[in-house]
Amino acid sequence: RVKKLIVANAPADRSKVLADYQAALTHEHDPLRGRELFAKNCAQCHKVGDIGVEVAPNISDSRVKTQEQLLVDILDPNRAVDNNYFSYTLVETSGKVSTGIISSETSSSVTLKQPEGKTITILRSDIEELKPNGASLMPVGFEKQLTVAQLADVISFVKNWRYLDGQVPKEVIK
Repeated sequence: RVKKLIVANAPADRSKVLADYQAALTHEHDPLRGRELFAKNCAQCHKVGDIGVEVAPNISDSRVKTQEQLLVDILDPNRAVDNNYFSYTLVETSGKVSTGIISSETSSSVTLKQPEGKTITILRSDIEELKPNGASLMPVGFEKQLTVAQLADVISFVKNWRYLDGQVPKEVIK
């Protein structure tokens, strides 16, 4: 019943994308190709093993996430956002606009964490506006960068990265 409610309340365009990409869950996949795709498309915000930076939630312990959950998290990033990872827009008194995740706040400054592990610290006296965007820093529309087969590879890498050192037989990797 909960799954039906979640699907019913999802934005129509995300529901269509999720339906179109369900095939990634049963598609033939290669976690080694997935590692390359992850490094190119995801590593500026996510860290898995020794690839990437920690800006967004840690996804390296993927043993607790199903492939279905990963598919939804990737294609509908605003469906469930941890409070620590909401995107904020900061407008400085100079007019400069920055977006990121608040990584720390003091009475005198705000530090935003941005893609590629960049951080900026702005004095509160230089902030004209700081507002939550009510959304994940991960942009919607990731499917425009990956085919169904490529997404299958990325999901396989995220699920199996620990086993890619050659010690586990290839046929055991899911």
